[in-house]
Amino acid sequence: MDLYQAALISVLVFTVPGFLICRVSGVRAPWAAAAAVPASFGVYGLAAWFYGLTPFAYDARSVSVFIVFILVLAACWRLCALAVTRRNLAKARRDGESTVGGQPEPRDTAEEPGDAPDDGETDDTGGAAHPTPLVTSGTTDPCADAEPVAVVSGDEGSDPQETGEESVAATRIPREIPPEPGLRSAEEARERSRRREERWLVGSIFDPVWVLPASGVLVAFVLLTSRSLGLLRETRYGLENIFQGWDVHWHASVVRFIQETGVASPTRMGELQNIESREVLFYPTAWHAGAAIVRELTGMSPIAAINLTSIVLPALLLPLAVSVLAWRLVGNRGLTAQIAAGFAAIIVVPMPVLYWIGYYVGAWPYLASIGMAFIVLALFMSVPAAPVRAFAAALVFIGMVETHPSAATIVVLVLGLWWILDLVWRPTRRPTNHRERICSRVRDFLVLAATGLVATIILLPQILTGLGQSEEVKSFVAYEDLTRRESWWVAIQMQTRHTEAFGVNEPLLWAAAVGGVILVLWRRNVWAPLFWFISVVVTVNSLLPFEETWWSGLATQIGSLHYNTPHRLVMPVAMFTAAAAAVALATVVRMVLLGPVRRFAVVSIPMSVVAALIGGLFLVQEADEEMQFVSDFAIGAARDGRMVDSTDLKAYRWLAKQPLAYDGTIMSNPADGSGWMYPYNGLPNVFRHYLWPTVPVTSATNRMFWNPNQLGTGNLGHPNMENEVDRAAQELNVHYIYVSPPNFWAFQEPVPEMEVELWNTPGVTPVYKDRQVSIYAVNEWFTDSELDRMRRPGNSPEPLPPLPTRAEAGVAPANSGDGLRPYHHRPSRLLKGPAERFESELEKERREAAEAAE
Repeated sequence: MDLYQAALISVLVFTVPGFLICRVSGVRAPWAAAAAVPASFGVYGLAAWFYGLTPFAYDARSVSVFIVFILVLAACWRLCALAVTRRNLAKARRDGESTVGGQPEPRDTAEEPGDAPDDGETDDTGGAAHPTPLVTSGTTDPCADAEPVAVVSGDEGSDPQETGEESVAATRIPREIPPEPGLRSAEEARERSRRREERWLVGSIFDPVWVLPASGVLVAFVLLTSRSLGLLRETRYGLENIFQGWDVHWHASVVRFIQETGVASPTRMGELQNIESREVLFYPTAWHAGAAIVRELTGMSPIAAINLTSIVLPALLLPLAVSVLAWRLVGNRGLTAQIAAGFAAIIVVPMPVLYWIGYYVGAWPYLASIGMAFIVLALFMSVPAAPVRAFAAALVFIGMVETHPSAATIVVLVLGLWWILDLVWRPTRRPTNHRERICSRVRDFLVLAATGLVATIILLPQILTGLGQSEEVKSFVAYEDLTRRESWWVAIQMQTRHTEAFGVNEPLLWAAAVGGVILVLWRRNVWAPLFWFISVVVTVNSLLPFEETWWSGLATQIGSLHYNTPHRLVMPVAMFTAAAAAVALATVVRMVLLGPVRRFAVVSIPMSVVAALIGGLFLVQEADEEMQFVSDFAIGAARDGRMVDSTDLKAYRWLAKQPLAYDGTIMSNPADGSGWMYPYNGLPNVFRHYLWPTVPVTSATNRMFWNPNQLGTGNLGHPNMENEVDRAAQELNVHYIYVSPPNFWAFQEPVPEMEVELWNTPGVTPVYKDRQVSIYAVNEWFTDSELDRMRRPGNSPEPLPPLPTRAEAGVAPANSGDGLRPYHHRPSRLLKGPAERFESELEKERREAAEAAE
């Protein structure tokens, strides 16, 4: 399959299920598209966990059934909303009201400096707001005095342009529109009535408001994917190239595990990692579950599937996330917000600190979850105004947590700041008395809290399983040798790990500073700059801890959930920086073209659109040029074969054809990357990750790793008696030992017992040698003829050292033909057992078959 065809399939896998579910649940098409990816991964994550409790395998067929089930739930949710709407309409007719709860009064009537104030606009966060234009509108106030609409229960005061006609809430109460004061004729009244009836397109997929933001996101996605896939295609083996990174080894193993066992549950990852102990391990697997579906539908290997997912998923999410963030920072549907959202998506492309460094360090699920976090935020912020979106909001929150739980700290913290500093002061319903002032604010809080609580309850079984592992995550630190002043500048300038090699983008920082001022003074947006500052503080604390105070302790707690690594913690800083810079650019465009002047609205609106398109082309050109160097580094630097090269791949293929290769396990050193044989061709390595499994000190895993040179060396003075290492090989069912130095990290010392002494260990037989790779067969599991066939001349790329003969070992006469045969030593006495020969049934059958053949 062509690389770009596979990329298209992956896009469909990551978007279509989520879009359908969000749309059926009542979310308008543009926002359903924005929420499609995290919603899809919410489905994949839940399906992975659910099927892990059943005997059914996680695959494309079972996931399709699960998607249908969620679609039915979404339809039920929407039908309930319809029933509530009908009830409210009936009540409105009885009461003689034209809307349920009345039409909300403006929450903010401040004139937007970047938009013509006489063009009707509503606040995207709920409630009417600044009068601003649609992209294609040259008329004034197209929605003023619009015909009231009935909304879903609890949805009074919602934004009629974006959410008011969402789902079943679009039902209107027909009424005659009499001529109003100031209208010169009944014909003008009819024209105005006609304009009101055309409001059905507002908030729909045909709404021109979404053109500029969607264009920016699409262009950014194409830039990122085309550049990344092009560079990946140029590497050796292309899409099958093995990423020489720590985390990626685990990601590939999980996808292989899902393929082989049908188990994708995050609570059953101990079956993959802890081969001996089967100790419970929780690891969020939504990312891997999505990649597994891509692998199945495209027919590609697990390695190719994760390579494709690692590029397509963040390329979809990061531009979209920063785009919706810019939209929410402005807080309305005006032209300034539209331009800012389009610009923000493009600004993300060349920023090293986000897509490129996140890709290079192999933090692929984390990078995806950070992108999801800001989409989740955007959807949650609209829930008080449009409670019909609660179903979708809960699902996207689940998808984000199932991808990587640490991103939940961003959502909770930002929502808390937004609620305290914005929604409490400007509730979705404009109160008219003291009781309504309290009730409207309580209602907003309860709607938000209930949505998050439902999602948390659904995730609770998984959360409880993973609680015991939180200390392991918190134990990571990445302090750097910096002064306090330097640590502040590193965080503000986003010059964390690896990013410092690409310099400081000062124009971006200055534009972001201007954007921050604009947000505070014009939009009265305090929550965004405050969260940016908190993110900077947490990043600084991870670089150089502050002195012990209550707030430094809180910063440590937040950072610890992100592994205390500055290159991760700085990502929210970078995303807010990009969004604020886009707001500044968009505002300048509107100010220069006299957007605030009402009389010039008919001219300034199309001119602003043209200027935005020209500015976007300039940003695309700059982004394409700036990302060249950083993209070469990010894609190519970790694909150089330093851990797993062509020699290893050749050895994997050879080993896969040998007897018993798949019937037991293969011991190796996890630090040298040889565990990649499992995702590469399914060879059952004991270690599926560089990280050491959870086993006791006296485990068979430890004995086999640290003392493989004792295999067959005897015990208690008896050269033919089993010892603890022989017994460990039996417990783990180890058939081969694979050695391929060097190790991953510089601090990881060589293991001479494995790298050197196995050549002279009596209980194993060298069967393969090629450069740094050596493979040994554990004699106990093989007959002499099987070992001799593996050692046949030409089977090993390099000559193997001769083995002692049976005569030299003293088990056959020197002058006989049997004495000239190679001797393969096996323990013949049980550990502390009788002296008689111990022989397994399998060994006995093979020995008898070999003797009969001879």
